Amino acid sequence: MTDNWYSVSCRHSVQYFSWLVGDLERFKKKSETSVSQEFLDSLNFCGFEIEPYESQLLAISGTLLSFMLLFIMDVLLLQFMIFGSTTIAFMVLTTVLIPIFVLVYLSEYPKIHARFMKIHSLGDIPEILSYIVMSMKLVSNMERAISFAANNSERPLARDLRKLIWDMHVRVYTGIDDATIAFANQWGKNSEYFKRALHLVKSSTNEPDEAQRVITLNKSLDIVLEGTRHMMVGFAARLKTPTYILYSIFILIPLALVALLPALTIVGVRIDAVILILLYDLILPLATFGYAEYILLQRPATFPPPRISDSHPHLVNIKRTRRDTSIIALVTAIIIGASGYLWLAYGNPLGLVSTGAMTGYIPPSFTLIWGATAFITIYAIGVYTPYKSIRDDIKEIEYQFADALFVLGRRISDGRSPEWAFMQTAQTMKGTRIGDAFQDVANNLSLFRTTLVGAIFDSEYGAFRNIYSERVHTTMRLFTQSVYKSHQSAGVAIVKLADHLKELQEVEENIKGSLYDVTSTMKSTATIFAPLIAGVTLALSEVIQKILQNISIETSRFPEGMGVASIMSDVGGGMEQSIPPNVFILAVGFYMIVLVIILVRFAGGIEYGGDKAQFMYDLGQILPVSIMVFTISVVVSRALFTAIV
Repeated sequence: MTDNWYSVSCRHSVQYFSWLVGDLERFKKKSETSVSQEFLDSLNFCGFEIEPYESQLLAISGTLLSFMLLFIMDVLLLQFMIFGSTTIAFMVLTTVLIPIFVLVYLSEYPKIHARFMKIHSLGDIPEILSYIVMSMKLVSNMERAISFAANNSERPLARDLRKLIWDMHVRVYTGIDDATIAFANQWGKNSEYFKRALHLVKSSTNEPDEAQRVITLNKSLDIVLEGTRHMMVGFAARLKTPTYILYSIFILIPLALVALLPALTIVGVRIDAVILILLYDLILPLATFGYAEYILLQRPATFPPPRISDSHPHLVNIKRTRRDTSIIALVTAIIIGASGYLWLAYGNPLGLVSTGAMTGYIPPSFTLIWGATAFITIYAIGVYTPYKSIRDDIKEIEYQFADALFVLGRRISDGRSPEWAFMQTAQTMKGTRIGDAFQDVANNLSLFRTTLVGAIFDSEYGAFRNIYSERVHTTMRLFTQSVYKSHQSAGVAIVKLADHLKELQEVEENIKGSLYDVTSTMKSTATIFAPLIAGVTLALSEVIQKILQNISIETSRFPEGMGVASIMSDVGGGMEQSIPPNVFILAVGFYMIVLVIILVRFAGGIEYGGDKAQFMYDLGQILPVSIMVFTISVVVSRALFTAIV
């Protein structure tokens, strides 16, 4: 059972909100007849052990709760503050639209999640099929190869293979041929190239010639790798237009409008703090995040990132680290956030802190933006640097492993003993992590006189006990099985294993190259362009605000009888009465923080998929640089524009 937040929320909704539908049994029957077959298939594919009525009840209760929460917030704001008709209309619109969004999202979540799982399961195909092919090259037994792939991977596709094996045991299928055909047809709906590859693997068992059998198996792997490459090239080509839309409509236009907001008062449009906060800190971030996630949902997963468990030896104190880092980050954020206002409380020495439009250098609310930035940065780097280090170590070992395996295969094919072959390979790969591991294998074999499996995998002294790569461990298990055959055949098989790994690595690099334009553009936007534009437009908005204030002061000196006096007074009112400069800067500053988070996630999702550790580490690196560019842009622009006003 997949017990994620959705299934838990469904059960809670039945427990606490079943009274909303009155007769629950009647509602159950109505729900069963109203949902589509696609919805039921999605529930089954996701592994959600929930009934349709539970999903519908969650959608109803979630919509009602979101509406009540927004309605209560509106009532409280109207109770203590006075707003214009534009603000009230904006609040009503928000109160209506957000619950509708919640209703649609909760109602369609199983379909959305099933689609996400199907697309991301495609990323398991190259690695899972390579396990099947490598096993088939050693022993031409389809059931054995599928069992090997299923038992040596924790990927979603491997779980489907384990279910396939179970179905064979309970006689759902008459044999491995029927099971393979059914499985290929099932996944053929999502990946035609995987279907073709499985049929080739199956047909290889009927090849009378060993050389032809190997050629057929290689062809199946080539189809999968080429299909994965074409799939990502097609995605990269389709990505250009959505990325331009994200960049222009959801980033540039909102940032450009910052400068125009004060000038809207000239045409009688009053933008107060509530509208500004709702627009820039709620609606725009939600719209940008939603569109970015929609684009990411189209991304086929290619090679899933390594999974790093909290039980890793380098993460034994991760819970304590997480807690201590949170405390340090919070204290630092409070100190930095309050520093601007403390500076004002001590009389604002040197006039550094701004007390009005275009005065001082830095508005006091800017320190709140830096406080939030400091909290996110300290937490992200402090907690996720160990994960990043482990991830990089795994990737480095995997790249070294293919070369080491090639050398090992050559030495084995010479007819040498395993310990001698491992020792020679270790000398060739001297100075690398994988070279040290191979040296440990040789030492275990010669000194402890252990078995080959024990020398590699033993939990106490095994040379690979501290190597946490699923790909490396699976390949070494295949090696231990092949080495008991003749040295010549084992050496050839090991060289082929190395070739497979090299091909996988080449495809990974090609895919990264095809997506580089998009990922580099988004990272540059998050780091430099967006904060630079935001800083200039924010300073420009302050200039416009100051000009309108000056107009208001000048027109106040006109005689009251003059008509132009009243007109200019209305025009010059500016935003001073509706949005204080501090609130304006604070709202836009927090919008910048959220925008950087969204863009970093988007660029990371395009480049390496859903790797949380990599995303958090990148965020900790990029966010402070981005806010620094934003700060410098604001300060320099204000200094340059001071001459205007």
